[in-house]
Amino acid sequence: MMESYDDDEPTTRLKSALDINDLKDPKGKGVAFEVEEDELRKEDETDQDTLLDYYDKNSVASQICLISDDEQDQDDDDDDESVSQFDREYLKTLPHEMEALYKKMVRIPNCDITPKKDGGVLKQIKTIGVGNIVPMNSLVRVHYNAYQDVGVSPYDSTRLRGDSYKMRLGKSETIPGLELGIMTMRKHEIARFLIRYDYAFGKMGCPPRIPQNATIIMDVELLHFVEQEGVDDYYSMTPEERRLRLVFADIEKVVRAENKEGKEYFAMKNYNKAYGKFKKSINILQGYSCKNEAEEIESNKWKIKANVNCAVCSHNLSHYGRVISFCNQALALDKKNVKALFYKGKALHSVGDFGKAEHFLKAARNVDPTNTAISKALKSLAKSKRDHEVFEKEMCQKMFGQVSIDNKESKNNASDKAEETSQEMSSEEQESLVCSERFKEIAQSALQTFNDDPSRNVLLFPPMSMNQAEILFVVETAAALGLEIRSKGTGSSIRHEIYKKPSK
Repeated sequence: MMESYDDDEPTTRLKSALDINDLKDPKGKGVAFEVEEDELRKEDETDQDTLLDYYDKNSVASQICLISDDEQDQDDDDDDESVSQFDREYLKTLPHEMEALYKKMVRIPNCDITPKKDGGVLKQIKTIGVGNIVPMNSLVRVHYNAYQDVGVSPYDSTRLRGDSYKMRLGKSETIPGLELGIMTMRKHEIARFLIRYDYAFGKMGCPPRIPQNATIIMDVELLHFVEQEGVDDYYSMTPEERRLRLVFADIEKVVRAENKEGKEYFAMKNYNKAYGKFKKSINILQGYSCKNEAEEIESNKWKIKANVNCAVCSHNLSHYGRVISFCNQALALDKKNVKALFYKGKALHSVGDFGKAEHFLKAARNVDPTNTAISKALKSLAKSKRDHEVFEKEMCQKMFGQVSIDNKESKNNASDKAEETSQEMSSEEQESLVCSERFKEIAQSALQTFNDDPSRNVLLFPPMSMNQAEILFVVETAAALGLEIRSKGTGSSIRHEIYKKPSK
């Protein structure tokens, strides 16, 4: 159903055991049972009270079921012909406000969307959608509020939970009335459905929240859908069955569905899930052996698209090695793919390989000279390159003693103090305690500049040795900026790299 439950939700105890076979019998009449008295819900406890335990009062109030002004302006004549065609005895079972809503909705042309035209599900469009109606078996994502009457807060709401609801049509994953309703909708449509008990929770209801014979109101917004025709068949087959039975058109349906869902996750900025969908597309394509040149051409088009999409997701997740790998795969199929050239250049910029970054960004500009994003990336690269050249030059000067005045003074002071405390300390040991003010100034400036540059993820220190005091200063300064230092190599070939911590 549509409700979600936490693992630690308290259980309800019954007075006697139930026969599971009676519950599973599709032709059965249901099973009656009694709940222990201390488990019964208090009569004065309302859904409003329950909701207020979990959600802000203002949020709950904003989701109350209301009748719009245009509905209120309509005539409420009980003898209206549009009402007389339906069971008046059924109307008597409805709360007064819901009865009034029913009478208003039956005036809407083609409001009855049930196959039998028995009035079990009535529809009113609040906002017109776009595109085609949702096909059967689609994977859909919706927001909804579910009510037991007009003028009350919802007993179930994806909006109050702050999370949309995803389901597969045709799999009995929700109540029949809601499924019927969604299959009449278009993307971005908002509609209200009045759903009779036999299209909702049945005669038994769903105690304690849903009473017996309950008609419910559902306000639904269709956010997105993906056609799943042929997708389930693909995933139910073994690799051998896929090899023998499927042609590329079948594979393309599955890839298209995965790609569409990946784009939806990307639009939601859920880059991890988007990456998973695009990567699955690559795996599906790689698992299929093309039977002719035409299939290979189409397959390569999808491979290029999926690899570039994986690269973009990886870039947003700061996985620059993956970006470069996926761009390489795309460029192997299309060496002039501007997105692959662009994102490879940006990734190389991020890891500090400025020469190669410039090569690929300029190659991208040659393909698309008017692209402002490429021009902006080249300007950012030029600045990063200048900043790093200044840093390397200053560090090299330090190495060759060209900033020796301040350095010597610091060394002498440190040496005097060291001599006072220990006459036996060697000159090498004394020097390891020295971190000159000039070194601090150079390192501090380089780390701050790197931290402020959103285009870079790695700062490479020049291949030079640093003493213990200098390394300690770099570590402490990096930590204060939220950066981390990694050392690679050993002895004279050791190299220090500064990384930005990935965002969570």
